[in-house]
Amino acid sequence: MIGVSGLHLVVLDGGEINPSLSHLIEILSNSTPEQVKAVFEEPVPLIIDEYSEFGVGVLLFLIGLESDLKELLKVGFQSASVAIVGVTLPFVLGFLGLTYLFHVPTLPALFAGAALTATSIGITAKVMQDLGVLKSKEGQIILGAAILDDILGIVILAVVISIVETGEVDVVKALTLILIAAAFMIAAIVLNQFFGPWFVTQLEKLKSPNRGMGYFILFIFLSFLAGVVGLEPILGAFAAGLILGGTTARERLVEAIEVLSVVFSTVFFVSIGAKTDLSVLNPSVPANREGLIIAGFLIIVAIVGKVSAGFFAFTDEKINRLGIGTGMIPRGEVGLVFAGLGSATGALPPSIDVAIVLMVIATTFLSPPLLRLVFDTSESPSELVQSD
Repeated sequence: MIGVSGLHLVVLDGGEINPSLSHLIEILSNSTPEQVKAVFEEPVPLIIDEYSEFGVGVLLFLIGLESDLKELLKVGFQSASVAIVGVTLPFVLGFLGLTYLFHVPTLPALFAGAALTATSIGITAKVMQDLGVLKSKEGQIILGAAILDDILGIVILAVVISIVETGEVDVVKALTLILIAAAFMIAAIVLNQFFGPWFVTQLEKLKSPNRGMGYFILFIFLSFLAGVVGLEPILGAFAAGLILGGTTARERLVEAIEVLSVVFSTVFFVSIGAKTDLSVLNPSVPANREGLIIAGFLIIVAIVGKVSAGFFAFTDEKINRLGIGTGMIPRGEVGLVFAGLGSATGALPPSIDVAIVLMVIATTFLSPPLLRLVFDTSESPSELVQSD
């Protein structure tokens, strides 16, 4: 509403703000046109960009905190197989389809493919909780796979951003980054078991009212370390959340970080909306029609790729594989992170950017009713739990 698709009050990618609103602000604030222009062309975009960058780090830290690795281990093999297929299939189908069917350049196709890999843990968990199937076998597999999806997806995102920054697709460099990212995440998982509890214990021993700064320092240090080794800092923020996710401080940290997330993550999502030019959705403009077709293609790939993954939950038990795949559909806030970072790097043309956002919206809103359809609600929640 306030960005390039609406009032033109906040213009983050250059351009003039709405003249009528500018004049109204001049009257209300008793300012000159030059003063209003100076504020809305320099400080406002700068502050929003800085807050957005911090906001995405906070968001990934929170996702890491809420990723319970123990749940992944309970149904590890089934979750891993679902996650791997659920990441690989949409990524490959999306990338190849955009490249060969729509002739999209390599970098935008890579970003769009990466955005298709995500799964929103929060949305899936909430819907399954409402349905009473969160503790069922299917629920546990979905949660485990969603956790692993986020890890794999963020690793892919880090690699794609590095490729964008270098301006070339270097296979050796990409493989090196994948190995570094894998080592980084494996280290975070190991530290979750040993360093995390020890770190929390040492901070609690300090009995200082400012001991909470220790967690913030870990967040900053790992974000910085990720950047030093050639990865995206958000991967370090996610790793910091993973390390602290299994500790006694988890609940307190989630409660505290959610306050920051309300402010800074909201600014991040506002910045995505403000930069999103919905005029590319106007079908009367010939150049826009391809963007709408691409959005439809991404939505189909997003749904088919994740639903297909549910049938790779290898087990002799009778489980609802369609339900597992459906539970993996919503992209939610994680998909918006991918879209936002792709837009920020300048790798995404407007049509692809909006197509990804539409895919995120569609999968997020379609998932709850689809989950209600595929899970047998004639069974009581207790029966579903006992079937585990």
